[in-house]
Amino acid sequence: MSACLTFPNKWKSFLLILVASVLLCLLSANWTSQSIFSYKWQCGELPYRFPDSIPPLVHWTSKDGRVPAKLIPIVRSWRRLLDVRLNDSSSADRNSSNADEFPTDRWHFMHWDDKQISELISKHYPYLVQSYRKLVNGLERSDIGRLVVLHHVGGLYIDTDVELLRDPTPLLRPSQLQGAGLTPNFDCESAVWSQEPVEHPTFIFNMNKSLISNAVMMSRANHSFLSFVLKTWPSWFERNWEKATRRSVNDAIKVTGPLMLQKFYDNYTVLKQSDRPKDWCGSMLSEQDTFQPLSDLYYGAARLKEVCSNAAKLNLLQRQYCKRLADAKFKQKQIPKSSYTVHRFLHMSYRRYFLRLTAMSEILPILKCNV
Repeated sequence: MSACLTFPNKWKSFLLILVASVLLCLLSANWTSQSIFSYKWQCGELPYRFPDSIPPLVHWTSKDGRVPAKLIPIVRSWRRLLDVRLNDSSSADRNSSNADEFPTDRWHFMHWDDKQISELISKHYPYLVQSYRKLVNGLERSDIGRLVVLHHVGGLYIDTDVELLRDPTPLLRPSQLQGAGLTPNFDCESAVWSQEPVEHPTFIFNMNKSLISNAVMMSRANHSFLSFVLKTWPSWFERNWEKATRRSVNDAIKVTGPLMLQKFYDNYTVLKQSDRPKDWCGSMLSEQDTFQPLSDLYYGAARLKEVCSNAAKLNLLQRQYCKRLADAKFKQKQIPKSSYTVHRFLHMSYRRYFLRLTAMSEILPILKCNV
């Protein structure tokens, strides 16, 4: 008797749970679908909507459109750009998927997975296909992929562990900044490139100069520096790295990352006057603090104090830097108020095993276009 009386209550509880689960699924599906803003034209047409500036497009890349859950707060920091309105008269509905007028008065977010990048390269960069297919890991493919995306569409590329601190809209027209946050000899109207924190070239690579970074890059589409890199890299790769097939992710920095970019940047900036394209830039670097004020935690204050204690093993530049750190009592560096972003160096993008993953479209409204 007791069992008969409680049986309906059990079913009621089951039905309530079932209905709640269905509603949650529907809400989740609705959120995801609304988070993808489809643009009916070709991706290559996007930069022409912004003829007077670097396009206000933020780009990320990942293997399959998902990122580790630990990165969600960092990616979500870019949502503040949804409230930024640019000086433009366009007022197309931000949620419309078939708007005839593309909304150019605001920032947009774009995400590219390995499949999309491969398609983009196959269709528009056939000279890269052979070398791209010889890349041995996701980090190498991401390094080349981000350059291709920036060349094809233009905008701001950032690693998924780069956190937004303040509105980067002024950087869309870098020539109007008059050096604010840029190197003193900055002379570029169409691109802004970040630099690695000074600790990285100084202590990791024993360099006596700064090192360009590919973690934060801004450029108009078809910029001559990107063209120079993409057209020259395949033959350089074939000569230097094709036979070195047992490369690890740690080699990517030399094959496709900052050390490779630095070589090409040095060659590009010294082009003869007669060989310089119209948008040639002699210097398009930002100060280190502009985008990457903090170093990788491995080379934080505590680690550097230990490194600096063994002066006999240091070169002159390292000793000079250690002296500055010692004068500051090896205090942890604070992020300057002038910094636009900070790179957290979480190293998670392609080391995702056993990590909980979340689709980018569940974090931000993602703009899609036809490759």
